[in-house]
Amino acid sequence: MTRYPLALRVIHWFTALMFIPMLAGGWFVIRPMSSSDPVKLDALMYHMAIGVFLVTLTLIRLVLRLRMAHPETEGLALWVQRAMYLCVVLMPASGFTMVFSARLNDIVFARNGAPLPVDMSAITGHFWHGATALALTLLIGLHIAGAIRDRQTLARMR
Repeated sequence: MTRYPLALRVIHWFTALMFIPMLAGGWFVIRPMSSSDPVKLDALMYHMAIGVFLVTLTLIRLVLRLRMAHPETEGLALWVQRAMYLCVVLMPASGFTMVFSARLNDIVFARNGAPLPVDMSAITGHFWHGATALALTLLIGLHIAGAIRDRQTLARMR
């Protein structure tokens, strides 16, 4: 097989276009924003909702990948790909840990009037959410560099 199936290609490029702004938004918009800033509630709401959507799409992609014929990945590319899938599972797991331990779902979605925690970094799961985001960012960089180096890979994903 010379190309990935259309469904895998579409989900790949859509999630790629969504993950990059999600990572950047988390690091450069949400993290530095004060918990008392009312805009942070909206930013968190979008970040959390899009995150759930992305992990759902990624799990669908993984199931399709396991069921559909596709070009084989090997060597470092295979390990980078596996590590990226692991990060995409750990990212929402740490996010859900934060949501449920700090009752962020009630604060952000139900708008129950409770304030956001002053120190978001003290929330259970926060460290791992940030560490996974950093790891995923580095892995995406490796993934892009490998795809640029191997023009055949880019051709299989068009």
